[in-house]
Amino acid sequence: MANRTKIGLEIEAGLREAIAHRQGKIALETVIVEPMSASRVKAIRKSVAKSPREFEAKFGIPRRTVEGWEQGRSLDVSSRALLTIIEREPEAARRALTSR
Repeated sequence: MANRTKIGLEIEAGLREAIAHRQGKIALETVIVEPMSASRVKAIRKSVAKSPREFEAKFGIPRRTVEGWEQGRSLDVSSRALLTIIEREPEAARRALTSR
């Protein structure tokens, strides 16, 4: 066991944490991303872009996808999380998505 790597130690620590959580010994921080209405999606889009096409250019989310959300098509949790970030910090989201 003398050749234990940093990543191996991190994996072990993560597994110990998961076991402790499962046994009720610790509580892990969680984030709940609330459902999002079509009108809120549209308001977010309008606050940062004039059109779905401009929104696509800024954030890389296909225009047709945004139009579907604005018409009531359901969003998965990752889409809701991204839109929440865009709503709260549009420039930070744009920088994160465009910088390399």
